[in-house]
Amino acid sequence: MSRAELPPPRCLRPSGLPINCYSYQSVRDWERAERQDRWTEAVQRSFLIPGESTTTLHTPPTLSWPKTRVREEALVLAPPAALELLQDVHLGLAPPRQGPARLAVLSGHYLYYHYGCDGLDDRGWGCGYRTLQTLCSWPQGQTMGVPGLDAVQAALEDIGDKAPGFRGSRSWIGCVEASLCLAHFGGPQGRLCHIPRGVGLRSELERLYSHFAGGGGPVMVGGDADAKAKALLGVCLGPRTEAYVLILDPHYWGTPKNPRELQADGWVGWQEVSSAFDPCSFYNLCLTSCNSEKQQHSQN
Repeated sequence: MSRAELPPPRCLRPSGLPINCYSYQSVRDWERAERQDRWTEAVQRSFLIPGESTTTLHTPPTLSWPKTRVREEALVLAPPAALELLQDVHLGLAPPRQGPARLAVLSGHYLYYHYGCDGLDDRGWGCGYRTLQTLCSWPQGQTMGVPGLDAVQAALEDIGDKAPGFRGSRSWIGCVEASLCLAHFGGPQGRLCHIPRGVGLRSELERLYSHFAGGGGPVMVGGDADAKAKALLGVCLGPRTEAYVLILDPHYWGTPKNPRELQADGWVGWQEVSSAFDPCSFYNLCLTSCNSEKQQHSQN
């Protein structure tokens, strides 16, 4: 029997009990008499039915349901209440090109925050929050000082950026809100950069290269047409117009075993700039940095 199919129900009707009991079993198992007897005894024990009670086994015609297809994604189990977050999941990736190139990757350490990593199902709306949490975990790569989603929403209400009622909602946040929260919670400094169209990102590659080469941290990216928040961890500039960015995607749902699994499935990896961004979408960047003393301590 396929995981995604349900067989017709089997019914047990105990005498003197005003309910029917139903079981889903494969036809092959149900046709074995010993399976029927064993199941009957189990139901009698569960409902405290006397052993001498008369029972009737049948498949009621009114409940002969057709096989039902279950969406495969509904079969995916939710992550545990709290996962052990992975650190620096980009380590081990090969450079995007083998020839001459200028490559710069973030300094320090970070934790990979993603959908459901704290037991909250935030699929479809939480990517900005998760990217912000990754930024807050830098440069020590620790959970200390990283706010939860509720704390982020409460802070945005308290500072007047959001109206009352925002807390507890499923409203998105972007780079502007992230920069406000970084200042509010005393995390890394967040510097905003607005790019009117995705095609303009090429003109910012030198700035991003200087940011990472100078010891900067992860960069949050978010737009309008392309509203999926993500983090940039590095830049690789090849000859002519060839350019790549190292992207960390927070939309992963599940329990990652190790960085290699995330790398193999594309949740962190190098992407060519022209394919990584929507040319018709505007983008905001939030570049994280900290003072030299703190940054040097994080690298040691």
